[in-house]
Amino acid sequence: MENDRQSKCRYIHRFCGVNHNESHCVVDGWENDKVKTMTEEDCGKCEKYKSMYIEYPIEVNKINSEMRDYWKDNDCGQLVKIRPCGKEYGDKTYLGILLGDLPFTNYISYHEETKELNVSVSCNPAIFVPELKKIIFGMESWWGRIKNADELKEITNDDIDNVWYVKLLKEMSEGDKQ
Repeated sequence: MENDRQSKCRYIHRFCGVNHNESHCVVDGWENDKVKTMTEEDCGKCEKYKSMYIEYPIEVNKINSEMRDYWKDNDCGQLVKIRPCGKEYGDKTYLGILLGDLPFTNYISYHEETKELNVSVSCNPAIFVPELKKIIFGMESWWGRIKNADELKEITNDDIDNVWYVKLLKEMSEGDKQ
């Protein structure tokens, strides 16, 4: 049975060693002579254990928040063309309205010494697609701003295939096959 402490300890790096079956502990430092190979039993007895997760209950003296008006950035209200990546959308390009960089997830960390909770968010361009009655994030699609009527074209497979990182991924994939 897996040791719960070992799977949650902030100092343990699991699946190390030649056969990926060792757990290495760095509680005393990262130098080679300070890194120890730990068994589940060793971890269970360790007095320096600290969870990598926030374990409740905790005492909080202050909450620091990094919130701002995200919708004010990125030309909010500008028309965009968007081709969502989901299979349910096929290869269709839609007209969208850029809402700006909006939060899609939050991050919370806890500083044990000061007992401060830090809250921040990760943002991504959010686009409202009226035809779908849905907000789709930039990371879920191919999209671009529409600056003039000539840019009201479909986003094609050729457009996607000519993006530098798509070319790179395809080249790497071809290299793996050889």
